[in-house]
Amino acid sequence: MIAGISRIPNVAIAATWLILANSQTLTQAQSQLLIRAQHIYSADGKWGEPGEILVRDGKIARVGQTLGVELPAELVVEVDSIMPGLVNAYSAAGLSGGEGEVSREVTPEFDTHSAIDFLDRQFAEALDQGVTTLQVVPGTDSVFAGQACVVKTAGPISTRTIEPASALVIAMNSDPTSRNRSRSRPDSIYVRQPTNRMGVVWIVRSTLHRLKNGEPISELDPSAAPLLSNMLAGKVPVASVSRTDFDIRASLDLGDEFGFDPIIYGGDEVYRILDEFKERGGRIVYTALATSTSSLRGSEGTALRWNVPGKLLESGTEFCLAGNALLDQARFAVRFGLEPQVALEAITIRPAKMIGQADHIGSLTEGKHADLVGLSGDPLKPTSAVTWTMVNGTIYGNDKSKQ
Repeated sequence: MIAGISRIPNVAIAATWLILANSQTLTQAQSQLLIRAQHIYSADGKWGEPGEILVRDGKIARVGQTLGVELPAELVVEVDSIMPGLVNAYSAAGLSGGEGEVSREVTPEFDTHSAIDFLDRQFAEALDQGVTTLQVVPGTDSVFAGQACVVKTAGPISTRTIEPASALVIAMNSDPTSRNRSRSRPDSIYVRQPTNRMGVVWIVRSTLHRLKNGEPISELDPSAAPLLSNMLAGKVPVASVSRTDFDIRASLDLGDEFGFDPIIYGGDEVYRILDEFKERGGRIVYTALATSTSSLRGSEGTALRWNVPGKLLESGTEFCLAGNALLDQARFAVRFGLEPQVALEAITIRPAKMIGQADHIGSLTEGKHADLVGLSGDPLKPTSAVTWTMVNGTIYGNDKSKQ
């Protein structure tokens, strides 16, 4: 019986990450593994039941109360609580060398996947917190920021990419105006548009309008036009990073005007227009809880509220939580009105749906990737800790790997 599995201390992450990144894992991957848990949080309707999970060849083979499977003791893991691996739909992990292209305002061709350093310690930190899947999103210094991608937090680098181009990201906020100035000597890349929010909207509208009318856009990279054409044709998901209520509304308006359906990322002030947002079929990757536990002011000076996830649920709006410290976000949301089961769904199956990967990850369902988190107790209790994380059937965090 594998026991005594402990969380990787933060101070040891840097020392162990090179091992993890090259798949010399702390526990050797087995073709079969049986996990017995006192509590299973499946994210597909089952809540807190004891049971067993059979993992075979990196996939969830069976889930049940008693499977009747007999395996050698070394292939059986016992844990108090088990849940699906956490899914973070909004991360910048691995982009330490630069999160985007800042020399131009329209850079949809920026390929986040090719810019990732898979040895970056941010992946180890995410893994330590139970995160198994990340959507890595480009920085928002450009109006059309680039393409997001979906990757796993651990395993052989050649197997960690799930989707190299998961969404086209636009920045409908004040971020692209940062450091910009106009009517001065053109001595840097920051003598450019936009310099205010109106300029951001103008760049989006004028770029798409010219493209829609077949007008040449000489300032674009040659590879940009096909990407934007796919956006207009509805062939690629659009992630609009918008925080204030008026930016959220502007994103929806542009979507209506040009025929695309943006998913709002951020959404700090969505509570101000919640009825309208729901009526317009809005979807949101809500990131404000990553900062609102310590402040009532968010990015761009947005006014935050702590009970927004509960209000989103009441309104029937499709949403998930994203950003750092996902378990803490879920716990905080429950404290301020979100139903416990939905709180765990908001960091597992709901973000998996948002990034188009619900068929593969996000719940303890037969046939899905064996991405699991073992915990010392109820995931929503602050006293519970992540004891190990499994990615594609391999456990990371076992201090008895050498036995």
